[in-house]
Amino acid sequence: MIGKTAAVTRATSSVQPGVLDSYDILIFDAAYKQSLVSARSLGRAGLRVAMAESYAEYDPALPVPAFRSRHSSRNVVLPSYAADPAAFGSAVVDFVREHPTRVVLPTGDGVIEAVAPYRARLAELGCTLALAPDCALEIANDKDRTLELARKLGIDQPKTMRIDSIGDLPAVLAEFAFPFVLKPNTSWSGQAERRLVPAEVVNEAEAADVTGEYLAAGASVLAQEWACGRREGVTLFSAGGEVMASCAHVAYRTSPALGGASVMRESIPIPADIYRPALELVAAIGLEGVCEVEFRRDAAGRPLLMEVNARLAGTIENAARSGVDFPLLIWQWAAGLPVDRIEGYRTGVRTRWLHGDLRWLRDNQGRVGRPDSVSRSRAVWTFASEFARTRHYDCFDPHDPRPFLADLRNTAAIVLKSRNPRTPSAGPGPKGV
Repeated sequence: MIGKTAAVTRATSSVQPGVLDSYDILIFDAAYKQSLVSARSLGRAGLRVAMAESYAEYDPALPVPAFRSRHSSRNVVLPSYAADPAAFGSAVVDFVREHPTRVVLPTGDGVIEAVAPYRARLAELGCTLALAPDCALEIANDKDRTLELARKLGIDQPKTMRIDSIGDLPAVLAEFAFPFVLKPNTSWSGQAERRLVPAEVVNEAEAADVTGEYLAAGASVLAQEWACGRREGVTLFSAGGEVMASCAHVAYRTSPALGGASVMRESIPIPADIYRPALELVAAIGLEGVCEVEFRRDAAGRPLLMEVNARLAGTIENAARSGVDFPLLIWQWAAGLPVDRIEGYRTGVRTRWLHGDLRWLRDNQGRVGRPDSVSRSRAVWTFASEFARTRHYDCFDPHDPRPFLADLRNTAAIVLKSRNPRTPSAGPGPKGV
C-alpha cells in the first residue's frame, strides 16, 4: 500500500498565485457524507476547497455538516438543481469564472445530471469536471442498459422484466412470486425533482401503487426477483483503462432497507466472484475515475449484479478508514497528475452512520415481517450492541468535530419530529447515498 506521505506529495495545489479567491476544487452536495470525506481528504493534502449545496433540496433549518468543516474555505449556496437545472449549471459556470477553480466534483445523481451538460463550458475556463465520459455515464446511469451489457458479458443478475406502462404489470405478476422488487430505471427523476429508490412489494395492490408512482415520475420500471443474501460492493478507481485502486465492503444495514444508503458496513477482502465481473463490466462501459459496483447474493450464495454507481458513494468513508483515499485519487486524475496505485487495504474495518442507523431502527419498527426486516426486539439489540463493536463513525473526526456535531443536531431533529407526528415536514434532511 502506498503511504499517506507519498500520496500527499502529489496533491500539488493549483491555486493561482496572487488570486486569493481561487480554489483547487469545488465539491457539490455538501450535505452528503462522501462530500465531507472528500473535503477532509483534500484539505489535509493542502488543497483549497470550496463546498456547495442547494437549499432547495435541503432543509435550510438544519446545518449542512460539510459547511461546518475546517477544511471548507468557502461555502456556496446554489440554485435548485432539481427545479431549475439550467440556473444551477449557469451559477456553477459563473462561480468558476469569478473564482478560478481547477476541478469540480459532484457526488449526487441530481447534480451530476444538472452539471454534466456544462463540461465543455467549464473546460473553456480551465476547469475539469471530475466525472467519467458522458457516453459511459449514459450506460451506468441507466439500469436497463447496464443489465443488458452485463447479460452479454455473462454476468449473473436477478430475473428482470421491464415495465413501460401499467398495462405491462399483469405479465409481471404472472412471472414473479411475492415478494419481488420494483426499481426505477434511473435513480434521479428530473420530472419528479427527486431521487427514486427501489421498493419491495408483497401483494398486487402494492405492486400497482409503486409502479404507478415511478411511471408518474417519468421513469420506466424494472421488476426483479428478490435476493435475500449479503449486500457486497467493490469500489474501483480506473485511469487510462487501468484499475489503480479497489476496496470491497459488505453492507449490513441500509436506509431505506432495500437499496438505500448503507448505514453499517465493513471492509472485506475482495471476493473473486464479484471482482472479475466488476472489472469486466467497468471496462465494457468505459468508466474512468471512481465507481462502485453493487451485488447481492441469492439464497444459494450466488452474487447477482444490482447496479453501478459512477460516482463517489456513501461507503467511501469505509474505504478511507481502510486506507484507500479515493478523493485524493480523483484529484490527481482530474488535475492531470500521476495517479497513485494502491495495492492493498485493511479489512475488518467497521464504519457506522449513526443518523442513518437510527433511521433504520425507526423504519424497521413499522415494517416487521417484510423483506429485509427483523423483529423489534432484535432491531433494538442490533442497534444498541453496535456501540460495542464499531469504533469508526461517519462524519466524526476529532480534529474536525463540528460536522459531527451538526450531524448529531440533525439526528436529534429527526428523533423529535418522529415523536411529534403533527409536526409538518420542513423538507429533506441529511442525505447519504
